[in-house]
Amino acid sequence: MYWNQPYFTTASWGLDSQVSQQRRMRVFTEDLLQRNIGKLITIYLTFENNEQWNAKVITGVLREVGRDFVLIRDRRTGKDHIFMNINVDFYVFEDQPASLVREG
Repeated sequence: MYWNQPYFTTASWGLDSQVSQQRRMRVFTEDLLQRNIGKLITIYLTFENNEQWNAKVITGVLREVGRDFVLIRDRRTGKDHIFMNINVDFYVFEDQPASLVREG
């Protein structure tokens, strides 16, 4: 959660430029995933109150990223799966992920 007004002032600590730079550099999961479409990832998920399977692990190619979902093509079955971000525990990139920092 981001607040419009900070609870403290950073001017007295000399941190104004550092804080303003952090505000400009906010990065969200979807931003990083968007740069890695086409890469092989493993996604770990949990589903509460599901007696058949409460946890799932899928390795596949990241196909699409939305604000609240990811679309992955399972490399084992070749099927596409869409998962809601609320169920994602974490991602593991099987190859080096693309960075958000542009070099140059």
